[in-house]
Amino acid sequence: MFPYYFIRFSGPFLLILVGLKILSGYSLTGKITGISWLPGLHENRILDLLLISLFIFHALYGVRLFLIDFGMMKREKFLFWVSSIVGIGLFFLSYVYLF
Repeated sequence: MFPYYFIRFSGPFLLILVGLKILSGYSLTGKITGISWLPGLHENRILDLLLISLFIFHALYGVRLFLIDFGMMKREKFLFWVSSIVGIGLFFLSYVYLF
């Protein structure tokens, strides 16, 4: 049940974070002025880690939900643990590569 709710809450949160990332990029280039904290947000590592982790787990749990809903996979707990372990591995690799 956790992946189901995770997808429901992480989707809107991802939209907000990606929107902030785009706005902060425009602010960094000087196309948006007047908000002093916005350019610093584009280079914030914590925001990047949160965005990467939410994206990875949202995508993997979405694939898991797709497989279960269309009857391609019956073992829900096994698929949860596989997607969680793959997500942790991808997050670790992206952390090592990017930071």
